[in-house]
Order: sequence, then C-alpha cells, then structure tokens
Amino acid sequence: MSVPAGRAIVIGGSLAGLFAGLLLRRQFTVDIYERADAELAGRGAGIVTHALLWEALDAAGIAWRQDVSAQDLGIEIRTRRFFEADGRTGLEHPYRQTVTAWDRLYDMLRRAFPTTRYHRGKELVAVEERAGGVAALFSDGTLAEGDVLVGADGLRSTVRAQFMPEVTPLYAGYAAWRALVPESALAPDLHAQVFDHMAFCLPPGEQMLGYPVAGPNNDLRSGGRRYNLVWYRPADAVQSSFSGC
Repeated sequence: MSVPAGRAIVIGGSLAGLFAGLLLRRQFTVDIYERADAELAGRGAGIVTHALLWEALDAAGIAWRQDVSAQDLGIEIRTRRFFEADGRTGLEHPYRQTVTAWDRLYDMLRRAFPTTRYHRGKELVAVEERAGGVAALFSDGTLAEGDVLVGADGLRSTVRAQFMPEVTPLYAGYAAWRALVPESALAPDLHAQVFDHMAFCLPPGEQMLGYPVAGPNNDLRSGGRRYNLVWYRPADAVQSSFSGC
C-alpha cells in the first residue's frame, strides 16, 4: 500500500470530522484536531439512519455489514405509530428503519481512526493560507501544516467565522427537549405500546417522537437499551435558549 503524499488537517473531531478524516485517508495523511480535552462519548442521543449513511460508512471502511456481532449499527424497527393526545393509537404504518445512538456511531468511527492522529485539547485560533498549503494555529501555541484543511467544528465554527464572517446561525423558532429513558424503567404496558416502534404525537404546533437506541456502553441487549425521546415546541429566541442548542 502506497503512503499518501499529501497532508490534510481536519478541525473538529465529532461525527463530521471523523467521517471527513476517514474518507480523506484514501489520499492524504490526516490529523484531526478536537477542541475538547476529553473523549466526546456520551454527548448525543438518538440518530435515525438512512441509506446515505450506510454508504458513507462503507466508503469510510467501517465493517458494520460484515461484523454484525461487533459493530451492529443499531436497532431495527418495523412500524411507525401515531398516538392521540389521550394516549390512544391513532395510526400505524409499516416502515422498516434502523435507529442508532450518537454514542454508538461515534465509537465505530473513533475506533477506525488512528489514535496517534486524533489530537484532543486543540482549540483553533486562526487559519493561515500559505504558498502551496495551509497552516492551523492553536491556542496552546502549536502549529499544524498541511495541503488542505477541512472545517468540521460545528455550530460556532472558528473556520467558518474566519472565512465567512457574514454567515451567522439563525434561530429556527423552536427548541428540542430530549431525554433518554432506560428500557428497564418503562412499565410493561407502556413498553409494549412504544418501545419497538417509531412513535409520534402531534399536539398543535408541536411534535413529539421516540424510538429505541443502544444503552450505556453501546448495549443492544433486551432490557439494557434506552428509549430516546424528543419534544419539539415553539420557544422565544432568547439568548439562553439558543446558546444551549
């Protein structure tokens, strides 16, 4: 196998940064720089997967299809259920889909990327374009140089702020309240109604949904999983609400 001639810098070590880093490794030697000084595990909740995500995992070299026992992507659900405000089932529709958790997807990607090239505690200060390349300057005084730089540093991206200062996030007008409930905490009758389904409830102007995800430490065993709940509702665009997104 030939050694890539170029070097790539990825700013941000969450899901987008890891996907970028794994895909770029086909052509570059890649280093990922993450601002947080601790592992990011446990920072997300549920994720509904689609065919494009499966294709991206394949392209990134994640053997999730071949090694089911070690890297099963998540939980397959077969139906969607709509509940009335009084708890009655209003509609049921067959719809097969795989749901997973942020933790599980992050763990799969993180284990696939070389640990020696994933750098934590690296807060980007500025990017410098140089002849034939680019340099990233960090708050600890260190410097990384490469041929290409990818900004995957999230909502308050330092990379975007430098090169596109006119672009600022716009508040969508609603907030999402999230919860993860241990499977063992659900009463048997409630478990039978909702756990194995994508469940919806639509109060006026709002949306509630829920679906099963892996439990702590990516546990997919019956009884060790969790139920992911999200409640979307309108909220005033106050600073405290927006900063918590």
